[in-house]
This record gives sequence, structure tokens and C-alpha cells, in this order.
Amino acid sequence: MTDSSTLILGTAGHIDHGKTSLIRALTGVDTDRLPEEKSRGITIELGFAPLSLPSGRRLGVVDVPGHEGLVRTMVAGASGVDLVLLVVAADEGVMPQTREHLEICNLLGLRTGVVALTKIDMADPDVADLAEAEVEELVEATSLSGAPIIRVSSTTGAGIETLRDALETAADTAATRTPRSGPPRLWIDRAFEMRGFGTVATGTLIGAAFDVGQEACLLPTGRTGRIRGLQSFGEKTERVPAGSRCAINLQGIELSELARGMLITIPDALAPTTSFDARVDWLADAPEFGLDPSAVELLVGTASYRARIAPIGSASLLPGERHIARIHLDAGIAPLLPGDGFVVRGFARLKSGGQTLGGGIVLDVAPPHRRRSDPALATELRALDGASLSELVRLRIARTGFSGARTSALRAETGLSRAELGDALDELVERQEIGLAGEFGVGADLLLEMELRLLQGLSTYHDAEPMRPGMPRGALRGVLPENVDRAIVDLVLTRLEERGAIETEHDLVNAADFVTRLSQRNEALAARIRADAMIAELEPATAKDQAEALGVEAAELRELLAHLERDGSLVRAPGDLWFDAGAVDELRERVVAYLEEHGELSTTEYKELIGTTRKFAVPLMELFDSERLTIRRGEARVLRRRPDRSPNG
Repeated sequence: MTDSSTLILGTAGHIDHGKTSLIRALTGVDTDRLPEEKSRGITIELGFAPLSLPSGRRLGVVDVPGHEGLVRTMVAGASGVDLVLLVVAADEGVMPQTREHLEICNLLGLRTGVVALTKIDMADPDVADLAEAEVEELVEATSLSGAPIIRVSSTTGAGIETLRDALETAADTAATRTPRSGPPRLWIDRAFEMRGFGTVATGTLIGAAFDVGQEACLLPTGRTGRIRGLQSFGEKTERVPAGSRCAINLQGIELSELARGMLITIPDALAPTTSFDARVDWLADAPEFGLDPSAVELLVGTASYRARIAPIGSASLLPGERHIARIHLDAGIAPLLPGDGFVVRGFARLKSGGQTLGGGIVLDVAPPHRRRSDPALATELRALDGASLSELVRLRIARTGFSGARTSALRAETGLSRAELGDALDELVERQEIGLAGEFGVGADLLLEMELRLLQGLSTYHDAEPMRPGMPRGALRGVLPENVDRAIVDLVLTRLEERGAIETEHDLVNAADFVTRLSQRNEALAARIRADAMIAELEPATAKDQAEALGVEAAELRELLAHLERDGSLVRAPGDLWFDAGAVDELRERVVAYLEEHGELSTTEYKELIGTTRKFAVPLMELFDSERLTIRRGEARVLRRRPDRSPNG
């Protein structure tokens, strides 16, 4: 059983079949409110009224126009409707707009309704019987199959109470069709100014509730204001729940900034789009559309857009079939979320008399840049259709590939709250279906692929540079595609390190089983460099002189020197000098002993203690300063600390 106070009942049917009169008989409210509507006797704009049912529950009634030229307004009403009242005049029967309205209800997913056979007082019994049989046959092939048909007269009141009872039963069994979760959204169908209050917009609220004082955002312009007041069916309230007809008094937004087709929501709740992927049901009498995008009119909420539609994963949109398609707006942006219903119309009249081609459900408002002919793309989108919350999040993350999905983008593209998205992400992480890297979610299979690529990159590097202890982290990131964020790379490296596959030190990464190694030639060169350093003690040759003496390139020598520094044979000092580690250890002990006895060491005394020229003495002084062994005070050095052991082990 559904709370009927949150349900919206929409009318549908051909012009002048008595919809407005019927609503007046049911509710006591005349929904024709414009002078033109009064003079012409037809409904041009949406009309609204509360309908009290026998149990005391209340439905919000949206009386939509029936004129063929006003189908866009009918779609606006049906987009916020949970059950439908199809109106057919007994003296005329099914008409072209009856069929088109019913098709639209079917396309928008309206599954519950009642048929009112009106003007029964004006039709001969045989004509009324024929009309009822025609209606029964028409609805049998639609989502309203099995809906009760009630004969009524708005003039005499015949059948009105029976119709009211039938609506009670329908409301009691109907499921809410419009969203009751996600951000609050209201498609504007009317906007006006009220003296003493200011700007007012009306519509049907879907998603979450609106509260007085809440910040509101107008899309697609992005203008923000505050909700000064709320009304639902003329009654002032502090909160309007989803599924309600309401009027919003906006503070900070002028009437000139509002128009039908705009959306009122909360800031940063969703990301308007210029294109989206969707499930589309193509009507049986609609023409076949080929692979090239075709021009259409897109109707969603109270908005209409010029757009182009093309199939995904197939060669064409075939009549009477369900397809996956991409729709691109010719201009502007649309504030849509997955699950939103829409209708597509053409610019030529069909054999049935209308122009509706089809309609469907939005699946993805941020489609990836991939070929529409890719069959895998259609498969992914079909999986999105009807997926559970956690599966929806997993699939969306998977579709972003190596770049991952930002959690802020996931919220804006799905309409999920922070809590809903957080719960879904936690569940997926626990099931090891995704990984979280900062604000990014990444598919588990992509993480594994990146692990393999990084390990292969390390292996290639170690083979090419066997003397180097590891690969710089920045260079290793270059193994992955450019669109992989640093946080994702760090996550992959952390996973590999936790698994024992790699080791990291500072900015270097190496495979866990990697050991630096020298070729036979380099082993011989390294042994000679060690011997030369031991002989030279505190007066080593420059790197340039060493390279010439050894007959090697400067770059090769530096690799060998760095290797010997890492294994503790040499110590590098400022000035690009490489000293024998034993000689430096012995000097360090002498410096410490002197300072412990005398307290300070002047530059002159320092040079005498070292026993060499300034060329070598100054770099050694700076080396001990950099080790934080000594510190300069004026022209002298003092002891900063007593080393527990040599820096080289």
C-alpha cells in the first residue's frame, strides 16, 4: 500500500473530451485559469487541483491539455505523474490524440490508471458500448492493460462516485513512479510574482524534500537563491515532501530569470549535460532512423530541446523495438539524472496522426568517448538499466577506465547522497570489486592491469639499469596512461608493496627480488676505483680526471661512483668529490675528539687537522656540516652531536 497523499494523478486524452469538466466534478476546482482557456473552452496550460478520496486521503491532480499542438505540455505533466486518468468521450470514442497520449504514458512508464468514459449522457447506449469496446482494445496492448473503465457524466454526476472509488483502489495499489530519492528537483511549469512575496515557481517535486530556508539553485543558469516560503495546494508549509505539487517562493532570484523548462534543485546536486545515453522504445509506426544522428525534439520534465539521436551498438533504430541510443543536444545543457523519463518527437506527422517517435529512460549523463558502433558499449548500458545501487556505482566506475571516477562526479552524475554513495563504495571495496584512491574509485580489474604494467616497467628498467638501486617514482608513473591520477598510482604501488612485490625508498621503487649487479668489466673498474680512493685518502682525483685515467665516459663513471657510494666504499662530498669511506671515518673521529677537548675548531685549525689543501678541506668541512655532526659559528665549527656510528654503517 502506498501513501496516496504523495501520489500525483494526471489526466490524458483528446481535446474536448471533458477532462477539465471531469476534474471540476471530482474536485470542485476549475483548472482552466487563463482567459484564452475560458474563451476557447480548452486547457492550454497545466491545471492543478487536490482530489479527496473516500478514505480521506488526497491526490494531487494534474490536468494536462489534450490539443495535439500542446503535447509538450502533456509530457511536462506526465513526467511528474504516478497514475493516470485516461479520458475518452463516449460520443466520439478513441481519437488520434487519445492514442498519442496513451503512447506517451506508456513510454514514460505509467503502469497504473483508470479510464473514464465521459459524456455518457450525450451518447446513445450502442455508441457508448462501441466506444468502451474500442477503449478496452486500445489499452490492452499498453501499460494500462486491465485498467477499469468507468462511465461518467460531469453534467449529471452519474458515475462520479464510482470513479472516485476506482481511483481510491488504483491509488491504494500504485507504486510511486517519480523519484523519491536523490536531490530535490522541481521542473518549473509556471513562474509569477506575488505582491508582498516576490518570485514564485510551481511544479511537481521529485527526489528529496524542500525546506523553507534551504538554498536553491536554478539550472541551467546556476543562479542561487533561498527558499523563502513553500505552499502545497494553497496551504503554507515548512517542508514539501517529494511527489507533491508545490509553489516555491524564491528569494534572491528575479522573475525575469525564470522560465518553464528550468529546474530548481540544490547547489552542486547534479551536473547538467549536453549528451546522454539512454534506453529508447521506438514506436511501431515511427520511421527507421539510421546510424547517422537524426534531428528530433526531446521532451523531458517541462523542458524541450532540439537534439539528435543515434543508435548505440546497432545499425539503426527499428520501429517497434527497444534500443540503446545516444542523444546529443543541439544547444544548451539539460539537468538530467539516470532514471529520468523522456519523449522523442519528430518534425513530420506519422500515419497515426501524431508526431511522437518514442521515449525512454536516461542511463548515463556522462557517456565515455567511445564509438557508438562498439557492441561492448551497448552491453554496458544495458547492465546499467535496472542495476542495484552498488552495481550502478561499480559499473559507472568501471566505465571510466584507468582515469577512475571522482566521487564528486559520481554524486553529480547519479544523484546519490554522500551517505548512499559512501555505503555503496564501502560495500564494493569490501567485496574487492573496486579500490579507493583519495577521491577516485577504480575498478579492481583496472588496478590489476596497472599492477602488471608497473611490474613489467620495473623489470624492463632493472634489465636496462642493473647498477641502479631502483626506478624513480616519476619515471615509473610514465609506464601508465597519462590520464591516471597520481593518487591512483600511489594506491597501486601501495598494493604491490603490501603484497611484497616491490620495495620503495624515498623516491625510488624496485622489485622485491632485485639486487644490483655489475658486469665483469664494471666489477674490474669498481675494484680499481676503490683501490685508487684508498691510496688517495683525503685527496682524491676529480671525476673528470678519473674518467680519463680509466678510459670511460663520464656518465658511466658516475654510475660506478654512485654504486660504490651505495655499497659504502665511497663518500660523496660537496664539490663532486668522492672520498674513501675509511679515510673519512678516521677523520670524523679525529674531528670529534678535537672538538670534545677544545670546544671549537677554527678554519685554520680545521685545515691543519685535515692535513690537506683548501680544495679538499672545505668540501670535507661542509660534508660534516651536512651530516649535522658540526655546525658553523662565525669562523669556527662546534660539535653538534656525537655520532653513535659512522653514516656508512
